[in-house]
Amino acid sequence: MLYAIRNTQGQITSLSATQQGNSSPVDIRDPEVIIFLSRGGEEFSPLEFLEKSDNDLSRIIEDLIDLLVTKNTILFTDLPEVAQQKLLTRKLARSAHSENTEQPLQTNNSILTDDETI
Repeated sequence: MLYAIRNTQGQITSLSATQQGNSSPVDIRDPEVIIFLSRGGEEFSPLEFLEKSDNDLSRIIEDLIDLLVTKNTILFTDLPEVAQQKLLTRKLARSAHSENTEQPLQTNNSILTDDETI
């Protein structure tokens, strides 16, 4: 179940997986929930929302893999070679992008170097 917290105008200001004091149950397919999650105020279907959020999710997965490799839970080389190549390519692209925007990536969680120390 999903719960919405609303402001005095009745607009959703936050969502929670647990009920809060002033929250009310809502459905993930509710247009108000979709609008809140889109942060742009434009209406679109849940499928469109999922497609738009794929980029964010792929970054989360990349960061999760980095964390698992850093903690020696998995070895980067245990991943299929195709996955390794895609992750390395994306890591290099993110690194190049961060250099251009002057926001360096954390180097202590890099999948590029972790297997060298194992």
